[in-house]
Amino acid sequence: MKKLVLSAVATAAAFIAMPAFAQATGTVDVSGTVAARCTAVTPISGSITLGELAKADGTVDTAFSGNSGGLARSFTVRCNGANPQLSVNARPLVNAAATNTPTGYANTVHYTATLTAGMAKGGSTSVADQSVTAGATTGLIGDRLAVNANNVTLAIANGQTTNSTAILEAGTYTGNVEIIIAPAA
Repeated sequence: MKKLVLSAVATAAAFIAMPAFAQATGTVDVSGTVAARCTAVTPISGSITLGELAKADGTVDTAFSGNSGGLARSFTVRCNGANPQLSVNARPLVNAAATNTPTGYANTVHYTATLTAGMAKGGSTSVADQSVTAGATTGLIGDRLAVNANNVTLAIANGQTTNSTAILEAGTYTGNVEIIIAPAA
């Protein structure tokens, strides 16, 4: 029993002799960033086939009524910032094989490319560029980009030649439209 009492006294003395530790506290801050960006969920690519560009009299069909598959293409784009910027650059349709076009004929067809974006609060905004002038047309959406599928649409319209009575040279005409959707600066 003496051993038991002695052991209990020794254990109690050990606890009494130990220094008391206070609780330690502090704060750790956690942070991160999100870069402003726009991403195409569906690729901004494809083709619009205008078909026969000339009317029966040889002049340009301004409505592109010979098209197949429609005159518009839609894309799904996501932007995480307010007021993204739209940029559209229409390049004319050119018949590269017709290099020596005489007066009264044309080897170039101009058109209007309109980029329309759905806005988060409803409605839409458009930026249009005519291929007759060089360079892109740019504008801000004025809202956040809508978060639904096919929220950006490109439409082609208003075919024209420099001289409205010009006869189109026979051949293949090619052009393109450059589209840029970017976060606001």
